[in-house]
Amino acid sequence: MRIRRLKILGVAMALSGLAALVGIVLYLLPRAAAPSINRTADFVFVNEASFFVREHDLLERVFRFPDRDDENEQLRLIAIDEASMSDPRDLAHPGLGQFPWPRSLYGKLLQRLHRAGASVVTFDVEFFEPSPDPVQDAAFAAGMRAQRTILGESLNITKGGVLRAQQPPPSLAAAANALGFTSVDLVGGWFVGQPLTIEGGAASYPSLPAATASAFLGAPVRTLDARSGRIGDTAVPLDGDRLMLMVPFKAVETVASGALQQTAPFFQSISFVDALKLDDASLATFAKGKIVVVGSTATALGDFVATPTGRAPGVFGNLRMIDQLVRKRFIARVPPALDLTLIVLIPLLIGFAVTQLRPAAGVAVGLAVVVAYSVAAVALYGYTLHWVNLIHVDAATVLAALFVALYRTATEGADKRAIREMFGKHVSHAVVDEMLAHDDPLKALDLSGKRAKVTVFYSDIRGFTSMSETMTAEEMYAALNEYFEEMCRLVFEHGGYVDKFIGDCVMAVFSAPNPRPNDAYEAVLSAWRQQQRIIAMMTEWAANGRRVFTVGMGLNTGEVVMGNLGAADRFNYTVIGDHVNTAARLYNVAKGGQIIISESTYEEVKDHFIVNELTPVFVKGKVLALRNFEVVGLLKPGETNPSTLLDPANLPTPTVADAH
Repeated sequence: MRIRRLKILGVAMALSGLAALVGIVLYLLPRAAAPSINRTADFVFVNEASFFVREHDLLERVFRFPDRDDENEQLRLIAIDEASMSDPRDLAHPGLGQFPWPRSLYGKLLQRLHRAGASVVTFDVEFFEPSPDPVQDAAFAAGMRAQRTILGESLNITKGGVLRAQQPPPSLAAAANALGFTSVDLVGGWFVGQPLTIEGGAASYPSLPAATASAFLGAPVRTLDARSGRIGDTAVPLDGDRLMLMVPFKAVETVASGALQQTAPFFQSISFVDALKLDDASLATFAKGKIVVVGSTATALGDFVATPTGRAPGVFGNLRMIDQLVRKRFIARVPPALDLTLIVLIPLLIGFAVTQLRPAAGVAVGLAVVVAYSVAAVALYGYTLHWVNLIHVDAATVLAALFVALYRTATEGADKRAIREMFGKHVSHAVVDEMLAHDDPLKALDLSGKRAKVTVFYSDIRGFTSMSETMTAEEMYAALNEYFEEMCRLVFEHGGYVDKFIGDCVMAVFSAPNPRPNDAYEAVLSAWRQQQRIIAMMTEWAANGRRVFTVGMGLNTGEVVMGNLGAADRFNYTVIGDHVNTAARLYNVAKGGQIIISESTYEEVKDHFIVNELTPVFVKGKVLALRNFEVVGLLKPGETNPSTLLDPANLPTPTVADAH
């Protein structure tokens, strides 16, 4: 009996060590590798948890985290928003017309801000090409010579590995007080922070926020090593990858001047067109002695980033980084040695505990430890902004408890029941069946993926945020559930599976886990049928006095990696890769009622659908513009295809869909 117990204990410690090893491997992954499960994911999760506490009255009363969204009196935003881009002939809310605007407008604004006593003006707007009219650049430069101004530059790595800076035209760069890079490495699509500086040979390039804070404080900014930097005499903690982490915030949507506006509580903002209209005294009240940032918040300009707490204009991220540098409010990552110790020690203790209890009770103890540790980690972050690893400790702990419990259960039937209980509610039945068909069901927990050619589908309700403001929670959930039920049915009928719901957005994949040759056709046909069903539903809803909406859809075909992603307590069977990101960009291009497909999808379905080719678009992460096509009808057998295509040799000037 003693030998048997020692054997059980030995196997339990080995399994717990294996669980800890999984946590260590995921923890040590580079930022660019699997950001859904590495330290980037941990940072996102910790911030989501801290905001969850702040947004629930009972939890907020218990924890009382410090308010880090209090207004920074030194920070102002002049927003290039929908109101500013409205038609000048609009009698109710005249704007400045279509963007981009003549650069003399910026010169005029700078002259007025100078007279108003602004300290520093920073443009989170790209000016990389000379204006066709030299007078416009001259007026802009004159404004910069009067008012201390920071302009953006873009840093790129050449094929030879050399860092190159794309700067504004010499006449503008010479007039600016300083330049700061605006290009940000959005790992996995997340904006979590930014380097203070990037070193390139003998040159050191400050970020746009660092250059701004340096000019405002009169203090030099520099990076010392991967974990530390300085602004003047103040130490700036970095994350180990030379990144200054951003204290997350939540954007707030309001309606002003007849248009939807976004702002955040830690700064004051006004519309660009309103700034030009303000009298001198009011503008001085707004700008005197302040940092004034000019940047885009307009949805049409596509300058948005995904933060750990939601989608926000890219300029808000730079504002937050400036806010932190000015107020010296930084996130400090604890030493990696402490994180690694916790990833190893806690799972070993839980593995031992499970050997001393019934398997179910041992797992319960493991979960209790996970909850207690998670509360402690979130509280430490909420109170002090010290970031200790959470998901990898929790993942290793849960894995250790499960491994040992499953080992003690010791039957394949029990293993299958455990897997079905863990995953049955979170993934499709096809995925669960594929797991259970494995010779060793426990190997279904493998996080590795496989490459496959699929078609990725995204759809998004247009205007749902503003619509939901006039609906009760019950009405909103009822409408969404009715809508999702119909859309999912049509996805399933064409062999796809719904990967996830992101608010009112649906992501589906055609097809997994077993791709088929006609997936692209089935995906586009499913999208077409969904749009027809939406029209019918909205007609019925309108007749019943219910709020109606339209839906934009985007599809892209290409090779992805599909499989289980996540941690032991939070798996998601999904797809990742560049083609997934492209599909996500295309659905942002689509207007309500439109189906936008990429060139790769078009090539697979062009004999089945009628399309109109749209102006190519630049999207985030792509150097070249993407051709995109709107699906406008089904092509009958034998019918001549009336599709409208652009001449590939003479394409119109691409538009910008997502420049940040």
